[in-house]
Amino acid sequence: MGKKLIWSLLAALMLTLALGAASAEEAPDLTGECTFRLCSTGRRASTMTDGKYTTYWESNKIRHPYVTITSDTPMYGLYLCFRQMPQSFEIQVQETREGQESESEWVTLMPGDTRFQHSFYELDGVHGVRIYSTQESAHKMGFNEVFVFGEGTVPGWVQRWEETEGKADILFFSAHPDDELIFLGGAIPTYAAEMKKRVVVAYLSWSNTTRRSEALNGLWSMGVRHYPEFGGFRDSYSKNAKEAYKGLGRDKVLGWVTELYRKHQPEAVVTHDLNGEYGHGQHKMMADAAIEGYTLAADPSQYPESAAAYGTWQVKKLYVHLFGDETNQTRFDWNVPLESLGGKTGLEAASEAYALHKTQEGAEVKIKGKWHRLSVEVTGAAYPNTAFGLYATEVGPDETHTDFLEHIE
Repeated sequence: MGKKLIWSLLAALMLTLALGAASAEEAPDLTGECTFRLCSTGRRASTMTDGKYTTYWESNKIRHPYVTITSDTPMYGLYLCFRQMPQSFEIQVQETREGQESESEWVTLMPGDTRFQHSFYELDGVHGVRIYSTQESAHKMGFNEVFVFGEGTVPGWVQRWEETEGKADILFFSAHPDDELIFLGGAIPTYAAEMKKRVVVAYLSWSNTTRRSEALNGLWSMGVRHYPEFGGFRDSYSKNAKEAYKGLGRDKVLGWVTELYRKHQPEAVVTHDLNGEYGHGQHKMMADAAIEGYTLAADPSQYPESAAAYGTWQVKKLYVHLFGDETNQTRFDWNVPLESLGGKTGLEAASEAYALHKTQEGAEVKIKGKWHRLSVEVTGAAYPNTAFGLYATEVGPDETHTDFLEHIE
């Protein structure tokens, strides 16, 4: 082989490698360079581009609210974190009219995805994009955060959610965002990310739009990719389950739990302590509802509307936090490094996810007469997030006491 040919091949190889490296570069964040034009005034656009989910922009109550974004640098990605999502909306781009180069009109690029409050949309190097509500009635549209990206690989923190396909392996019931971290410890990252199980997390209440975004950010950071369920019930403190049911409507709560059992068909369900950990009535109610749902979901005469939609379902195993005596509890070590999360332990992943719940910074709870700051490490040790009791089973008692899915094929 001649020297010229060898050098030509080497040059071609180097060019290919260079192009591959360039294409693998992370997409730059263009948000700060973009110009935002809003359909109505009130809050400044900066409130949805400051990286703080505790601030937001929201339109007035009008027909067809919109946000227009323009950039001198071509835009290749749009990441929307909604505060108020319309019933329907479109991602639109500008198209120059034939023969009128100075004029352009907005045309539909794709319909908006109303399944997820956080969604990513791929663009094709456009300089103008508009989020336009197609809902006919007067309403508000708002965002906790909006991000715009240039060309390159989408950053890993950008959420691209999936719906749970087929049966779930485990359904985790949490009363509020952050309870799933404090009281379940490393369970979610261990089963979702490391063991690759189909995990669904359900929240009774998302409290407010900021806490909903924080829940999504926390779950995504732990490797969860299936979108959680948000019950939308009001977050309020109560002393016991009866009081909590009275405030929300017992029939509504049990109907929601039963529907999720039937919809996701989980093999195992894991939920709160019967005593509400530190005594929170909604925690107690969540445990009670999970227990009631175990029987209700299998009975076609109960909540027939969800039975007609999804069929009935018998959960195989139901675990309750701290239930039973230590000799029969299923106990976990959440300090095992998880390869899927770069060597972080399940507890570390939960703790880092909790740090994304900015609204909970400084929150405290009284434990044995003393106030303690809520945390995965301290509160999760006071009410051990490693201990769970098998409350009900269709597949016999546990033997190893180390796996929620023991005896389930």
